[in-house]
Amino acid sequence: MKLINGVVTTVIALVSILSFSQVQAEEQYHPFLSDTFNFDVGTFWPDINFDLQVDGSSPGEEIDFDEALNLEDYQAAGSLNFRWRFGEKWSLWAQAYDTSTNGKAVLTKDIEWEDIIFKSGSFVEGGLGTTVIRVFFGRELSVGPQHEFGIGAGLHWMELDTFLKGGVFFDDGSQGFRRVSADAGFPLPNIGAWYMYSWSPKWIFQSRVDWLSASIGDYSGGLWDIQAGVNYQAFKNIGFGIYYKAFLLDVDVDKSSWRGSADLIQSGPVLTLTATW
Repeated sequence: MKLINGVVTTVIALVSILSFSQVQAEEQYHPFLSDTFNFDVGTFWPDINFDLQVDGSSPGEEIDFDEALNLEDYQAAGSLNFRWRFGEKWSLWAQAYDTSTNGKAVLTKDIEWEDIIFKSGSFVEGGLGTTVIRVFFGRELSVGPQHEFGIGAGLHWMELDTFLKGGVFFDDGSQGFRRVSADAGFPLPNIGAWYMYSWSPKWIFQSRVDWLSASIGDYSGGLWDIQAGVNYQAFKNIGFGIYYKAFLLDVDVDKSSWRGSADLIQSGPVLTLTATW
């Protein structure tokens, strides 16, 4: 009996030591590497470059919105991000943000939208709105006290809404005022990877990249979604992050309401308030 009691006592002591060592190791590095839930709310200030093509009876030319309309850059956009770590190695990520920008100018060259021509010298206004929702399932491949690396697959839901209005010339030579618009909502699947490295309980470096080129229904194209930066854990469950984000989209559209293409680049800093538990 004494022998059994001694063995039990020894096992309990070893388990306690190992558990304490594990807790101590976790406390030495940022909680993003161990906590179940991460949530952040932030602001994205993107520089936006947008090219649009709307075909009429014949293929049209690309419209460089940024060059033609002097689109306003670095308009603040709200951003939400969430991670749920479940199971031994699995995570569910969700992110959403939307941006909008507009501009106005006197055209220095003709712009063709379907079979309508906005002539050089006309005063026009235009704008662009985008919404991006990202859902991602990931699996950790390499995990240590200080780092985490994983891969996964997910989906980006993308919404584009753009318009142009001003003086136009019609095919019959008449002139007038016209407002034209194009909008679309479509899914784009993607694969991705992420990496995190912490060198203290307060600091962690985070990076991720999503990519894919695919054709779904009336839409075909590809995307890159890249983000990297650092997070500072100011309090037990609250931190602050600063990142650089770049989102690149190249899509062809073949719908009755819009035949053409869109090329979009959004890049700029992101500031976040984070919670982890």
